[in-house]
Amino acid sequence: MTMRPTRKIIAEFLAVFLIGALAGGLLTYCYTDRQISSFMSRTSEPESQIAARISKRYADQYHLTPDELNRIQPLINEMAQSLYKVRHQFGVDILSTLDGYHQEIATQLNPDHRDAYLKAMAERKKKLTPLLLPDQGSPTQGQK
Repeated sequence: MTMRPTRKIIAEFLAVFLIGALAGGLLTYCYTDRQISSFMSRTSEPESQIAARISKRYADQYHLTPDELNRIQPLINEMAQSLYKVRHQFGVDILSTLDGYHQEIATQLNPDHRDAYLKAMAERKKKLTPLLLPDQGSPTQGQK
């Protein structure tokens, strides 16, 4: 019986790990992409839809009676309003952070690169703004 060359064994060993890493990366990408899309689609929900989704989940998960659900509904509405505010503030904070760093980076570039960079960042902001701030309204519009 002849032995395989060492280089061939090492190449096969690396190929197995590379294929595993690619498969794992693909699965991770598919899973996280779906999670991010789900989260971002929920950021556009108004407070009333958030409250309805929470109420339904509580009723289904904990088998609440209609009376119990009615008693906790004011708290659910308050929770939905707080979640809405936090999500809105998240979008505002992300956009302002990006704007600040993009301006700082632009000051370090030469004029030709700066113009191209600022133009690209403006396009990126146009795409991000509807995702992060879909309502463009006040988060306190449903407040008492």
